[in-house]
Amino acid sequence: MDELERLTKAYQSSKLSHAYLFEGDDGQSMQQVAIDFTKLILCDQDNQCQLKVETFNHPDFMYISSEETTIKKDQVEQLVHHMNQLPIEGDYKVYIIESFEKLTVQGENSILKFLEEPPDNTIAILLTTKPEQILDTIHSRCQHVYFKPIDKSIFIERLIEREISRPVAEVLSTYTTQIEIAVAINEEADLMALRKSIIKWCQLLLTNRSMALIAIVDLLKQAKNRRLQLVTLAAVNGFFEDVMHAKVGMDDEFIYRDMHEEVKVFSKKLTYNQIILMYDQITEAHKKLNQNVNPTLVFEQIVIKGVS
Repeated sequence: MDELERLTKAYQSSKLSHAYLFEGDDGQSMQQVAIDFTKLILCDQDNQCQLKVETFNHPDFMYISSEETTIKKDQVEQLVHHMNQLPIEGDYKVYIIESFEKLTVQGENSILKFLEEPPDNTIAILLTTKPEQILDTIHSRCQHVYFKPIDKSIFIERLIEREISRPVAEVLSTYTTQIEIAVAINEEADLMALRKSIIKWCQLLLTNRSMALIAIVDLLKQAKNRRLQLVTLAAVNGFFEDVMHAKVGMDDEFIYRDMHEEVKVFSKKLTYNQIILMYDQITEAHKKLNQNVNPTLVFEQIVIKGVS
């Protein structure tokens, strides 16, 4: 039974939750299921109503997303104000927040208050590919819907079909599973040069921490804005995923195919706890960047607190 079937059964059984947290790495699938679920709640079989939802023109529906690295406070305030109104066309109001992890701490707290005391017949659908970056109190107030992982190799092949080189597609696959976002980032920056800087920095993290601190300057020259810095962190995380894959013998799961032999050498020198520590530091770095902490300080903390 797939995710939409489960949600449809809940609707038909009148067992709707006031908040759902969709988790997975296939952003497009989560978005489509969220829209289809919204159409079911607001429209049932009414085609005209469904068209309004699809075009984001339904008065009882609000969709929040952002191409930037954060979802702005005024978007959240507008959402809360709109959702506090009575439904216009039916019994329910529904809102979807895409990439929920992009909310600032203030934005998350505003939504948390809203989830704690939701208006009657108001349903939240929160989408995230990075659940670890979301407050535990948000998690505890939502019904979780888990989506099957997208095969990274398929996503990479889709990007190659869009004339993005394989090495660059590998980097992008660590950050997003949404084609249009990946294409936009590729057009924004020289990702081949960024990839080279990321791999060099990862090597220094494991061989020469003093030089890794110095190399942050060159790394941030390539990752010159918040989104590229988040791409960089995701790509660094991908490097350490490869180290873990090598550690457990899952060579088929490698992201950086051309680094296979070197990563295997690193994996033999690191313990499981050391690799997990790096994951923890990178997750913390994501949170700090989203809180607008100075990026140099964020990357310095990875070096200082990372593998020793």
